Amino acid sequence: MTVPTVALDETSPAGTGFIRDGDDRIREYKTQNREVMAVDHDYPSSGVSASAGRHKQVTLEEAADIGTGAAGVPILGAQTLTGKPELTYTDEDNTDVIITKAGHLNSDEVQGISTQVKAAIVNWLYPVGSLFISTLSTNPGTLLGTGTWTAFGAGRVLVGLNGADADFDTAEETGGAKTAVSGAPSDTAAVDEDTPTANVGGGTHTHTTSIVQPYIVVYMWKRTV
Repeated sequence: MTVPTVALDETSPAGTGFIRDGDDRIREYKTQNREVMAVDHDYPSSGVSASAGRHKQVTLEEAADIGTGAAGVPILGAQTLTGKPELTYTDEDNTDVIITKAGHLNSDEVQGISTQVKAAIVNWLYPVGSLFISTLSTNPGTLLGTGTWTAFGAGRVLVGLNGADADFDTAEETGGAKTAVSGAPSDTAAVDEDTPTANVGGGTHTHTTSIVQPYIVVYMWKRTV
């Protein structure tokens, strides 16, 4: 770090000194102020520049403890960790966030932040009561890393709520059954015969049919916590 070329004496000039002594002190102050500020800022000797005062860099002084954060006053500094200064942020609750570690971003902190962000996104997309549908058998709590999920709707299809129909006017209301139907359908009837059996004799026969709508099987989960 650059050391100022002039020193300041805060006791000079004395109150009994000559006015000309004040002139010298003013010049010294201008020089040192420029040299100190120029460490991190663009600070030309003329003071006239479109970029005057802009940061060129931020030089942090290492400290064993950068201080105590307070409400509305967080701190950013270089705090000693394992013998080296590391970029550290202290929030208003005086919680240290070590941003760098051994010349790299602190992966522990980055992972913690990314986990919090991921959880926030999952909570936004899948609040408690939401359904998760997948062809994977893995519990969404493991896949998404957040929430408690239970298997939902085994062997059932989903139907949109209809307040005008007593069968479908309440969320999670169930009904219906997979049943066998016996009869003698006409030759033109279109029936899905998944498990047909026929008893044929003397021109008379009966079909026993399990009627099931076209379907595809998936895993369904409901978030409970």
